[in-house]
Amino acid sequence: MYYEIGEIIRKNIHVNGFDFKLFILKGHMGISIQVKDMNNVPIKHAYVVDENDLDMASDLFNQAIDEWIEENTDEQDRLINLVMKW
Repeated sequence: MYYEIGEIIRKNIHVNGFDFKLFILKGHMGISIQVKDMNNVPIKHAYVVDENDLDMASDLFNQAIDEWIEENTDEQDRLINLVMKW
C-alpha cells in the first residue's frame, strides 16, 4: 500500500479566496478526514469507507466551509478575495 495505516496526510486547500487545512488519516477500514481553518480550529470531520461516503462528505465539507466563510468574514474580506483573483 502507498499510505501506511495511521499515517496522516496534510494538504492546504483554497476555497473562494480563503485557505483551509485538510487532514486525512488512514485507518484499517476507511479514512478519517478533517477540515480546519488556518488557526487549526476544526470545521468539519467525516469518516469515509467508500466513494459514496466520499461524495457525501465532500458536499458536507463544502457546506461547512461556506458557512465558516459566511460567519468569519465580512464584505470587505470577500471583496479583497475577488480582487486577488484578477
